[in-house]
Amino acid sequence: MRRAVYYILLILLAFMLQTNVFQAIKLIDATPNLLLIITFCYGFIRGPIDGMLIGFFSGLLLDLFFGTTIGFYALVYTIIGFTNGEVSRIFYTEFIDMPIVLCLINDLVYSLYVYVFSFLLKGVTNFVFYLKGVILPEVIYTVVITFIIYKPLRRVNDWLEAREKRSAKTFV
Repeated sequence: MRRAVYYILLILLAFMLQTNVFQAIKLIDATPNLLLIITFCYGFIRGPIDGMLIGFFSGLLLDLFFGTTIGFYALVYTIIGFTNGEVSRIFYTEFIDMPIVLCLINDLVYSLYVYVFSFLLKGVTNFVFYLKGVILPEVIYTVVITFIIYKPLRRVNDWLEAREKRSAKTFV
């Protein structure tokens, strides 16, 4: 129960920061994708189920506030959460280099998904402009923020796991 409340609060906090605070203080004419960061981080740290749940609810929140179709963002975030959960079975979650590489890949996949389904299918074919003006600045900013917040997210997860184990021992 504690973890579910933590996830809800984390998603809401990331959404508020991404859509309000970082929109107001654009550094390189882009905002970091905090919802994507927590989706792939917790997918990578906790596995595919947690990644999918966080991804689905993060995407659904974006769909409700900014999407034209319900499920557009929820689908891509759910897939990203699941995929990173599967990657966690292969790689160790303690090192910072793998989350940085995953951040780069995930943000590129997300941006290409948005480009293809929001612009390319509508006939907007100026990919170089979208790459320079939107994708690269967002990827850079998101990678920097991931480098800063991955370890604190991991520490909070470790703390929650320790509390869950203590609670389970006292329950039995």
